[in-house]
Amino acid sequence: MEDLNKTQVVERLNQLLINYQVHYQNLRLFHWNVKGPFFFILHEKFEELYNEAALKIDEVAERILALDGTPKGSLKNILANANVESHAEVMEANKMVASIVDANKTLIGNVNELLKEANEVGDEGTLDIFTSYIQELQKQNWMLKSFLN
Repeated sequence: MEDLNKTQVVERLNQLLINYQVHYQNLRLFHWNVKGPFFFILHEKFEELYNEAALKIDEVAERILALDGTPKGSLKNILANANVESHAEVMEANKMVASIVDANKTLIGNVNELLKEANEVGDEGTLDIFTSYIQELQKQNWMLKSFLN
C-alpha cells in the first residue's frame, strides 16, 4: 500500500479513534451516575460497554501505528474533531441509553467510511479487523432500542 493511501486510511482511523474516546468517556460517566429503577441493569451494562470500547480504542490506535501513523488521542484533538457529543454528568437513564444509540450510529458511519477507504486502497488488514465492528454496533443498537421501547 502506498504512503498516500495509508495516510487516507489513517485519517479515517483517527476519526474513529477520536469518536470512540468521547463515547468511552460518556459510558464511564453513565456507569457512575445512572439512577432509577433500572440502576442495577444499566450500571452493569454501561460497565460492559465501556470495557468493550476501551478494547476498541486500543485496537484502533494499534492499527494506526501499524500503518505508520500517529494516534490522535490528545484532549485538544478530541475536542476539536469529535462527532460524538460529550454529555453532562447527570442525565435521565433513558436519555443515556438513547445517546449511546446515537453515538453508535456515528461510529457505524465512521467504520463504513473507513471500510470504503480501506477497500479502495486494498488494505486487507484494516478490512479484516473492522468489518466486525459494524455488526457489533448494530447489535448493540438493536438491544438498546429494545430496552427503550
